[in-house]
Amino acid sequence: MHGTTAGLRTDPDSRLAGLQHERPEWRAWLGLLGQVRRALDEATRDAPVVLTGGDDAGAQLSPGAPLLHGRGLELDARRLERLMNRLIDTAIEGEVAGAASLEGYRPGRSEVVQLTAAAVRQDQQEIAEIASPAGIDSGALASVVHLVTLPVLHECGRLLQSRVTPGWAHGYCPICAAWPILAERRGLDRSRRLRCVRCTGEWEVESLWCIYCGEREHRRLGSLVLEAPGEMHKVETCDSCQGYIKSVATLQAIPPFELLLQDLETVELDIVARERGFGRPEGSGFGLEVWIR
Repeated sequence: MHGTTAGLRTDPDSRLAGLQHERPEWRAWLGLLGQVRRALDEATRDAPVVLTGGDDAGAQLSPGAPLLHGRGLELDARRLERLMNRLIDTAIEGEVAGAASLEGYRPGRSEVVQLTAAAVRQDQQEIAEIASPAGIDSGALASVVHLVTLPVLHECGRLLQSRVTPGWAHGYCPICAAWPILAERRGLDRSRRLRCVRCTGEWEVESLWCIYCGEREHRRLGSLVLEAPGEMHKVETCDSCQGYIKSVATLQAIPPFELLLQDLETVELDIVARERGFGRPEGSGFGLEVWIR
């Protein structure tokens, strides 16, 4: 695995190139990530999202609601459509599983917006309902659409991170309701901060606490460590709910796009955890309601 602490981190383009050389079996997925990187750079320059709804819109609807709940998003549908088409072409060219069914598929803007809204809500059922009549593999379409949402959600995270409630008491993201992709043991004090790969949100939580079921009994909370690189990467586990999350030691916050690379580079940890019967919840931690126009 590549180093991820501040002194070892390389630029994302170099890491993408390195991974393509070292892991040719990941070529298709890395091609998709390359397209996402380009889209994120464009979004950083052009700020493609306008949020509507009051600051307390979600809180009025339900306790424990993340900041996107009850809000509207105003987006540039042309940008979404262009990214969707690029990702579809890349998936087909890279022979991603099920991508052959996307041959010739070019959704109109209204359908692109509908798919984007479903992906922001993590509504797999709606994506499947759109895929089925067209004879499209729903898994392949979902993979593409979830990548389409990343520039949108990254911008939402940038706009809303400063409004995250200190001491957020839930394991799911306080911005978009997704379960975190990993936990950072950050800085010299090794504070435990959860990171969302969708909106790049972060929030600090207790060290001995299962983010899924709330277990605090230390005898039921454990860890799995690979022989190399040792304590830099490990898996935090819970015997009560059989949940797990990857954990990374780092001196500073992992930059947004690098969260995607970090998840890919530590896939061995996922394999080890699942071989031992641990898993992660499907879907989101909260029933998000978002409107897009």
